[in-house]
Amino acid sequence: MALAKAIESYGAEAGIRNPALAEKSGVPLSTLRKILKLRSVADFEQMRKLADALGIKVSDLVSRAESIAARTGLEDKEGDIH
Repeated sequence: MALAKAIESYGAEAGIRNPALAEKSGVPLSTLRKILKLRSVADFEQMRKLADALGIKVSDLVSRAESIAARTGLEDKEGDIH
């Protein structure tokens, strides 16, 4: 959930809607929708493509997801994101 929210927030900041993000990243729109609706988990290559399309590093995306997880209680005691 945190990764989906991070993708959505970076997309909103960049003014990129999901169809344009899918096209720019090369990640099929159906796959992007599954990732954002938590029906699929993004693999590293998909995360890299999405980050590139958003003009950020994968580490920025992961860092924001970790921050979201921490704020919303999605991290467990070991720091793993759920």
